[in-house]
Amino acid sequence: MHVAVLLAGVADPRKPLPKPASGDWRDLPGSAAVSYKLSPFDEAALEIALKLRDQGAAARVTAIVTDGAHDPALLRAIAALKPDRVRGLSPPAAQRGNPPWLAQHAPGLLREGDAWPGLILIGREHGDLDDGMAPAYLAETWGLPYVGLALQVQARAEGGWTLLRSGAQQDESLALPAPAMASISNDKSNRLRHPLMKNVALAKQFTFEQATPDAAQPAARAALVHAAPAEAAARGAQACKLFTGPVQAQAAALAAYLRAPATAHS
Repeated sequence: MHVAVLLAGVADPRKPLPKPASGDWRDLPGSAAVSYKLSPFDEAALEIALKLRDQGAAARVTAIVTDGAHDPALLRAIAALKPDRVRGLSPPAAQRGNPPWLAQHAPGLLREGDAWPGLILIGREHGDLDDGMAPAYLAETWGLPYVGLALQVQARAEGGWTLLRSGAQQDESLALPAPAMASISNDKSNRLRHPLMKNVALAKQFTFEQATPDAAQPAARAALVHAAPAEAAARGAQACKLFTGPVQAQAAALAAYLRAPATAHS
């Protein structure tokens, strides 16, 4: 069984961000001067993939690195943990944090022929420009069964996967067929292991395959369904509103409150 992990580095918080030579901070994500590291969510996703291989549930593990793929130190840190393959997929600066771009270009690195991996794991937030919706977007676009906020993954004897996920009231156990996709939340049970020193030394000698998608390809465009003049919102002018009752009732009340014109809140 093939298990793949989609990883996106975040700027290393231990190191100051250099000022871009252009003076435009929007150019910073593509700068070679930025040091990257894995987020806790990506670390957890990688650890779960390695555990599945240790248990014999995965024959091999592939790591696809997007943001930070140009940072050799990040790629070597991942390679030192001994996934079977590490590949880079650097998005163009204009496409960083754009799920439609990733949905279009990542399948060529994930699939073998027309076959998806038995399981694709991804951190609950993909990179530090993400709002947490990319994993669900990718799964929907690729037509894969999906579970979010997973904490643990186990292989099922009859095939497929059992996932423990963090629920609103209590943890939940869910079954998924293969192939499937899951976003991973960090938990003490999936804290990333430390690499062996000999593997760290070996990783310093590696070169890594970098995919070269067409940077000039336009991003996916949204279709405009309805347009109307914008209404002024008196943000901060109304008092706070407290919603009570069951979660579903609170959600419905909040949606109605947000849809209502600002004048109705005053």
